[in-house]
Amino acid sequence: MGSHGHGATPAPTPRELVLVCIFLALLFFMSQHSAGSDNSFLADYSPPLPPLKLKSPPLNPFPSPYKTESFIQNDGLVRETTIIKHVPGWTIIDSLYMHNGTYYVVTSNPPIDPPQTKYDPAQSPFLKLPPPKAILSKGHDIYGARGGMGNDPLRAPDALYLRYVSTAEFQNLFGIDLSVNEVEEGHVHTVPGLTFILNDSPQFITHYYHFCAELWFGVWRTYASLGGGHKLPPPTRVLFPNLDSAHWRDYANMNQLFMRSVLPSTQMLFSHDWYDWVSLSVIDKPTSESKTNGGTMKGKPILFPRVLLADRSAAMPAFNYQRFQRTAAVPFGLLIPQGEEGGDWWSPVRDSVRVFAGLDDDSANGSPTNHESQSQLESQRTDVQSALIHKLPNPPHDRLTVQDLIKPTVEERFSKWMAPLPSPPFVGSEDYETLKENFLVPLKHHANPGGKTDALSLLATSLTRQRTTRPVVTYLSRQDWNRRKLKTEDHESLVAELRKLEVELGIEVIVVSAENLSRWEQIRLVGRSTILIGVHGNGLTAELWMNLGFRSTVIEIFYPGGWAHDYEYTARAMGAGGGLKHYGIWNDEVLTSPGFPPPSYPPGFQGNEIPVDGKTVANLVRDRITAAGQLDDG
Repeated sequence: MGSHGHGATPAPTPRELVLVCIFLALLFFMSQHSAGSDNSFLADYSPPLPPLKLKSPPLNPFPSPYKTESFIQNDGLVRETTIIKHVPGWTIIDSLYMHNGTYYVVTSNPPIDPPQTKYDPAQSPFLKLPPPKAILSKGHDIYGARGGMGNDPLRAPDALYLRYVSTAEFQNLFGIDLSVNEVEEGHVHTVPGLTFILNDSPQFITHYYHFCAELWFGVWRTYASLGGGHKLPPPTRVLFPNLDSAHWRDYANMNQLFMRSVLPSTQMLFSHDWYDWVSLSVIDKPTSESKTNGGTMKGKPILFPRVLLADRSAAMPAFNYQRFQRTAAVPFGLLIPQGEEGGDWWSPVRDSVRVFAGLDDDSANGSPTNHESQSQLESQRTDVQSALIHKLPNPPHDRLTVQDLIKPTVEERFSKWMAPLPSPPFVGSEDYETLKENFLVPLKHHANPGGKTDALSLLATSLTRQRTTRPVVTYLSRQDWNRRKLKTEDHESLVAELRKLEVELGIEVIVVSAENLSRWEQIRLVGRSTILIGVHGNGLTAELWMNLGFRSTVIEIFYPGGWAHDYEYTARAMGAGGGLKHYGIWNDEVLTSPGFPPPSYPPGFQGNEIPVDGKTVANLVRDRITAAGQLDDG
């Protein structure tokens, strides 16, 4: 029997088969289109965007004070370009134009003689202007030998990246005459405010040290050259033209903490946003307006009234980079107004991070608060050296410690300890009895030279300050990490020697692996540290948040013969009377400025058998803590 049985499914007809095939083909086409549509549509002139990834891989010539209004030109006028500050790779520019992805420096300066006949990134076509190569690069990754100069010609800008044009050329291109007092509104698209354009590739961005202690260290040193210190306004926006929004965070989340604490109101823009502006500057077809203007270029230039432009590649040929292999070393050729911020140009950034992490910076810096006199502040110091100078009793070993700050304790014994009084008359005073009864906090004393009882000087104003007055030595161990570790026996010996010092000097020693602390705890701990010790590595970036004072010290352990300037230069450059004192250790040899060696990365530099003599480190710590006549800075 040829017929189907009862309930059997009839065979599809040819028409149905064709429809099914068409439907499957449509599904396949749509899936392929969807898989390749992660990037927004861009016009043909735009370069392709990299695919987004969900996760990042682990890994006094200047007047002072300035008025805030003087930092940014907001008058709306369209004018020729002015270079305000410049060293290779770090430039502050007023009136920078952009069209179709090309920056335009527009100038009335005379041309060089003989005139430049072709685009040369190493030579400016105009007098008194730096060459394009010293301002900008193509933003490519850096390869080659250590120092990264191997593919230097490939990174040099061409005329599609940066053009220097005369005011007459600019008028010919866009129909905009900058010689008039005020250009008609609508001829340019102005992006108001201050823009930081950070033209680095993604290569070094997702690294805590390179992001905070190199890129932003250099950015802020450049910005600080304008003068103004803590009064410098934050940038309106930070633009990363070569970086998508998924590739600026580091695996430890420290980059994020930095940006959100230092620049909470600043807009962050990335490559997609840059291409939005590029497309905005171009009009595909000539319009009646563009024809009327008389320009030959289609579109409307974007005007940035003030820009801070940073470019790693452009900084690398500079003298200071060649000396230290740190791009942030280059902007130290820009002067800061004499005396401003006491030389501590980094303090606006450091203070923001410290406060964001919960540190009480008024007390940490030893600044008078609540109408306290300087003598009252001095009376609140309880470290051994200060006790000897002021004839005060040494604090007991069980007093409040930095460890209590990062993991607070509520033990009663810490809240009831009181220092002995220097003389009997204080004990029976009515003020003293009242204070002792009402405030269960560690009491201090101060012998008033005038002989008068000053009961308030007996009382520390806060537990926070109590925790800052004892010298703290922090050893950031890498023994739980996967590279650059000490020999096990040397690590144990170093810890033992530091523990001996703790008893001998009455200091506090913290031994901790940074990866076992939260980012908040790391900043709080290092922010209270007098001396920071560690093997060369990312954890020492925390030196950025240390207080600066006579005893402030970073001790960096290297594999013998190895050297890098990362943390040495950062410590020395932080300002405030010479910055942090930095020492390098080669087993039992101590190195410091100016007697440090050139950069070197011998076999073993990245290894896990780094030797160190614990007694050498301990002796250095003792010398720094007991320096004669130097009070602890808190």
